[in-house]
Amino acid sequence: MTDQNSDGNAPHPKPTKSSTLAIFMAATILALVISVPAIVVSIVTYYIIKMNVMLTLIASLVTLFIAMGFSYKLSGKLAKIQAHQ
Repeated sequence: MTDQNSDGNAPHPKPTKSSTLAIFMAATILALVISVPAIVVSIVTYYIIKMNVMLTLIASLVTLFIAMGFSYKLSGKLAKIQAHQ
């Protein structure tokens, strides 16, 4: 019998396995990057600056979307770090 595959007998690379702790740490970091800025902005604008509730919500939502953009880029970097471990 001959192997019709063009790879021949080359070993297939095993997919990398991330540990559960590494996945939880990455998820926790991403959750903090997303939630903490929005919470801080809402507290500062409502309780310290004494802004209107609607303006506070708008400022918090804008901050949330900006934080999600940063976390998207950070998630790619964390995935590369986990792949190398």
